[in-house]
Amino acid sequence: HSVLIILYSIDLAGGTLGVIVMSHQLFRRKSQSVMTIIIINLLVLHTFLLLSIPFRLSYYILQEWKFGTFTCRLVSAIIYFHMYTTFSFYVAIIVIRLFRLEFKKCYTTMWVIAVWLLGALVIAPVLLSYYGTSKTYTSSHCFHFQQEIQELRMTIVNYCLVGILVAVCAVLTVIQLSVIYRLAVKYWPDINSHVEFRAQAKSFFFILVMLVCFMPHHVFRVYYIQNYHPDKDHKLLPYNEIFLALTTMCCLDMLCLIAGIAH
Repeated sequence: HSVLIILYSIDLAGGTLGVIVMSHQLFRRKSQSVMTIIIINLLVLHTFLLLSIPFRLSYYILQEWKFGTFTCRLVSAIIYFHMYTTFSFYVAIIVIRLFRLEFKKCYTTMWVIAVWLLGALVIAPVLLSYYGTSKTYTSSHCFHFQQEIQELRMTIVNYCLVGILVAVCAVLTVIQLSVIYRLAVKYWPDINSHVEFRAQAKSFFFILVMLVCFMPHHVFRVYYIQNYHPDKDHKLLPYNEIFLALTTMCCLDMLCLIAGIAH
């Protein structure tokens, strides 16, 4: 639990600072560009996650869950909702910059609303209705829903999510690196003086976040699913929790945006 406490504490402190400072900067700029709209939505997403982290820290510090079964499932669902919705916005940022797409504000707003409606009206209800409900769990424990993996539908869903995320990350990484290489050759040696190269290099930041934060969890997830039955003593569970905690570190992206690394 010490590792989890450290990871979530860093995430809570750094994420909160990033959200506050970035919100202040966006308020001062009053920009309404496509990137600004996406960043605002990332801020909202991160805020939801950050609000759930104190519940996790309380559980890991006290080693007892005191907030009821529904809250446990809600906090568990938030981390997955945050991860996949953040992933969607990252992909949107990368694709927009990669192909230099131009969207009108109304189209961007409609797309963002569609993402939120999908999450709020489909994904969230499904998670809350089925996640952690097929088995009986003690009210003093939380985040131990590993028995759900035994169900065929959950196994299929997990494999599909892993396949989609890994495939998208792989394709975007190859395309992004090829574009950066082409621009580097084209503009060498004054590559940093060209806006096009800097924009593509900054886009690669979001791919790195996905590779560092999201990819390890999904790769380990496959191993975890395949070895759940032999793992009678639940030795793999702590590692699964650590990799899941690593996904929340993407909240620190706002600090990088503030520093100008990716924006």
